[in-house]
Amino acid sequence: MKTTIKMLSALLICLVFTSCDKDLLDVDFNTTVKATIVAHVDKYQETIDESVVLSLDNKDTHDYLNKIENVKIKKLTYKIISFSGDPEGYIDVDFYADTITLTTEEFFVKEAYNAGTVFEITDISKLNTMANILKKNISTTVGIIGQSSAMETDMDFNIEVTAELEVTANPL
Repeated sequence: MKTTIKMLSALLICLVFTSCDKDLLDVDFNTTVKATIVAHVDKYQETIDESVVLSLDNKDTHDYLNKIENVKIKKLTYKIISFSGDPEGYIDVDFYADTITLTTEEFFVKEAYNAGTVFEITDISKLNTMANILKKNISTTVGIIGQSSAMETDMDFNIEVTAELEVTANPL
């Protein structure tokens, strides 16, 4: 009888440990990824199309890249972080990720730089689509495309794209 109870106990323990939901092993963490779009507009240039790859690979995610279960974008922003050139230069552009237009903005670049303007993407469906691209491809191309104007001189500026993410990975 003792042998039967021991065997049943051992079998029960084995079943409990092998039938555990693998979600219990998921690791959730927050991370931030950034990329900088380097933009140049020649004097009299009428269009602009600049982009950069925004990668999910960083010190927080590197060990989990092939094990990512979910990516959620908690916050996505664009900000002019440097500027030189035509103080009256402006752009009327779509901010995009791969083929998704995230927002359209028209502004004087120097004014946006001086004011520290942050363009925040808030459309949940677009953020979810971008998050799915990041999950699947580990990166996405982000950029600006549209009209530009620099009449006095060339214009150079950098736009920092920042994505605050919530990532779920399973180390198994």
